[in-house]
Amino acid sequence: MKTSIADSVHQLLQTSIVVVDESLQILWLNDAAEALLGLSYRRLNKTTLDSVVVAGDLSSELLQQCFRQKGQWQLEDAAIITAHEQWEDCHISLNYQQFEKKPVVLLEIMCARDQLGIKKEYQLLDQNRVSLSMVRNLAHEIKNPLSGLRGAAQLLSRKVSESLTKYTEVIVAEADRLQQLVDRMLTPAKVEKRRLINIHELTERAAEFIALHEKSEVKVVRDYDPSLPELNVAPEQVYQSLLNLLTNACEAIQHKGKVYLRTRAVHQHSIGPKQYRLMAKIDVEDNGPGINEELKDVIFFPTISGKQSSGLGLGIAQSLIRQNDGIIEFESSPGKTCFSIYIPILGGATTTQKRDAEND
Repeated sequence: MKTSIADSVHQLLQTSIVVVDESLQILWLNDAAEALLGLSYRRLNKTTLDSVVVAGDLSSELLQQCFRQKGQWQLEDAAIITAHEQWEDCHISLNYQQFEKKPVVLLEIMCARDQLGIKKEYQLLDQNRVSLSMVRNLAHEIKNPLSGLRGAAQLLSRKVSESLTKYTEVIVAEADRLQQLVDRMLTPAKVEKRRLINIHELTERAAEFIALHEKSEVKVVRDYDPSLPELNVAPEQVYQSLLNLLTNACEAIQHKGKVYLRTRAVHQHSIGPKQYRLMAKIDVEDNGPGINEELKDVIFFPTISGKQSSGLGLGIAQSLIRQNDGIIEFESSPGKTCFSIYIPILGGATTTQKRDAEND
């Protein structure tokens, strides 16, 4: 049986939707509800809701009352406690319906944590777009003075003694290098070809670079999930992002101590309007002082940094990961800062797409 258009639309919603019958058996739920309840549709099919929601405001008595009165209910600031997690500050809507002459209750659940997560993801996407625009504008502003600097150095080389020309040659060479950098910033980057690769090849390369750095006394502690499948990515772009995050972590702990490099698989994660059934998550965690509160909302903008540096590293890292359909998120408090790279796993697109393929 093919998935209906309505089914496909509901799967794309961030709101959790669950349909139960009079015996409270789960008849249908969308991807967001799978994430909320911590179990897949296959595991929850023919399971009663009260066996999954073990406590909280969404009780079996309330559901049965909704069936008896054939009405609609709204719960604000409600709690839902499952065997896996506790959700607070939820808005729950219960709607009695007749579906193919069978009474059902349609539950719509939106938790504050979901709303904050969605808002944060959209902010990160907006930051990435603004960052690209700012970098290109900055490059335009640099280009003309740079040409003047190079020309002045060439003229100066004709006036000074031969012993001083080596200094003007350095100025010209560095101006040429900066000109190439500016050109790369103004020209759309050459798209690196994607290929399947074990993410741990890239994490190991980055970790070994940090370990060999002459000024670094940082120990990179690996915590890998060996079951992660290969990712379809542009390897050098992901490697560069990892290296930027690891370098920032080393600077945060002043090049002494431990940085944790962790890989995991995560289910039902959204990037903006698109939800993925399965994604790889690569964490770079340090125990430094954390990011200042006033910088948290703008940390991925160019020239924003909590360090004595240009602040371009995080913006570039985010841009590179976005080119691989992923995103970088972070959490920071004094004593713990964790930047997480999320990249879709091949075959882990939206559950809707996968179910459509299976139904075909």
